[in-house]
Amino acid sequence: MARSYAELMGLEVEAERLVRCGESRADVARRLGVHPSTLSIWALRGGWRQKDLDLERSAEAARETVMAIRHGNRQAEAQKDARAKLGVFMREAVALLAEGSDEALAKLSGMIGAIEAPKRLEAPKVVLGPDAKMGHLKELGTHTRDAAGELIGEPDEDEWTPEVVAAENREVRARRNRR
Repeated sequence: MARSYAELMGLEVEAERLVRCGESRADVARRLGVHPSTLSIWALRGGWRQKDLDLERSAEAARETVMAIRHGNRQAEAQKDARAKLGVFMREAVALLAEGSDEALAKLSGMIGAIEAPKRLEAPKVVLGPDAKMGHLKELGTHTRDAAGELIGEPDEDEWTPEVVAAENREVRARRNRR
């Protein structure tokens, strides 16, 4: 029996979502009951072949790396400026101490009270997760999240993560092997 156009489109969308979540195309083909060559055609047409996904992810990683370097450079410049200000402060402090008068010591005390603690460079946290385009969907026909992250439709007990997908696949394979 041939599948309808709507069913094929739904399977294509579900296959793309599962592949973008990290499942292998062979597992997706078994799970959805679609021939692997059909998945290859869909992936080529839809732009979600493995090398397409790797290229998208590498562009995201490169963008994150550039932003982290810029952030680090800004922090290094701020630290350099703080060192220059500290040098000026120390020269003034030495001059006030050398003067030794009560007024000079009071001024030095006020200057010391106004010092803020220097900030250290810290490594930025870069996290790459599932594909942002498709990873937030659970299954075709169930809930999704809107742009603000709010659930649309029925809430589910589990978020759809690669671990949940893998557990589901193990369960399906175990059921198949029991037959």
